[in-house]
Amino acid sequence: MRSFSFLFFCLLVQFAHGESEWSGVERIVAVGDVHGDFDSFVAVLREAELINRRRNWVGGTTHLVQVGDLPDRGPDTDRIIELMQKLERQAMEDGGMVHALIGNHEAMNMLGDLRYVHPGEYAALRGRNARQLRDNYYGLHVEQMQANDPEFVADSAYRDSFDERYPLGYVEHRIAWGPEGEIGSWILQHNAVIKINRTLFLHGGIGPELVGTDLETINDTIRSELAGNLGEEQGLSEVDYGPLWYRGLAQNPVYAEMAHVDALLAAYDVDRIVIGHTPGAGTIVPRFDSKVLLIDTGMSAYYGGYMASLEITEVGGETRLNARQLEQRIRLPVSDIDTVEYLRQMQSRLQQPPAGLQRRIDALQNPPSPPAEASN
Repeated sequence: MRSFSFLFFCLLVQFAHGESEWSGVERIVAVGDVHGDFDSFVAVLREAELINRRRNWVGGTTHLVQVGDLPDRGPDTDRIIELMQKLERQAMEDGGMVHALIGNHEAMNMLGDLRYVHPGEYAALRGRNARQLRDNYYGLHVEQMQANDPEFVADSAYRDSFDERYPLGYVEHRIAWGPEGEIGSWILQHNAVIKINRTLFLHGGIGPELVGTDLETINDTIRSELAGNLGEEQGLSEVDYGPLWYRGLAQNPVYAEMAHVDALLAAYDVDRIVIGHTPGAGTIVPRFDSKVLLIDTGMSAYYGGYMASLEITEVGGETRLNARQLEQRIRLPVSDIDTVEYLRQMQSRLQQPPAGLQRRIDALQNPPSPPAEASN
């Protein structure tokens, strides 16, 4: 049974994350998609000077923003969430804050889309009664199949295929990720998009259809949908222009997306937007003269283990943007012209730079032109 102190803390976290905006924060560290890689996540937090060797918070009043996608593709999601929960408590005690934003993979797990769940994630949640729980689930499944088709026969081959599809720990996983489960209820305490100082943080982006929708409405809608209030039509947590899925800020060419970027900055009164969701370059990628910063570097072993974080500091009225990577603090460029040189430097420093980094460089050096009809 959960302790009273833990429940009280959950109420504090829920109250704190009922807000969507913070100001006067002197240091922010933003971390991209983790995807089940505990060791890489710990390494990133240590390099950013947020935790010590015992994985306790030493970040003081820093705000840590993790932009979503803690689960899937790696086996350590339960350990990562336990660490995040501990750091939430410790940071709050020191006057800092940990923001665990909702990404599309958090939503997928809560909504039952389990295509990317790692076998280790099921195994980690497997309990003593795992076989009994799966047997019960199988019995209900067979009843439903027979209700739909009276001639249905569940033979041993069918049971074998069922057990392969639903490994031990599957039922516990579904319970944990439900709206009232240990993990799902924790996810529902958090936001999808937040504003700190003059920076907007979210997982994917905001499409043109959503510009100007206030942050509270976006966050309340996402939480409501994940709590089970989805209708027949796709909800905000599912649509490709929503904050969990939109990729235009990361992938659309400058000529097609620049006006939208400026509209977003004006609508939310910010100077920049920080997003994850789209890996491939192995380092932080500034776009649109650093108005957009892509921080999904691919830290998970699944994507190559490229570990980095974004550091935003306010010093004497000046905002400084740095990448923390390869045990270095690297000043980020403020223009696309300088971004080419920055990416080249990172390419030379990485032991095995991903092909996506060269594609980013090529796109900056030879940007695609708008179609003829768009230029008329």
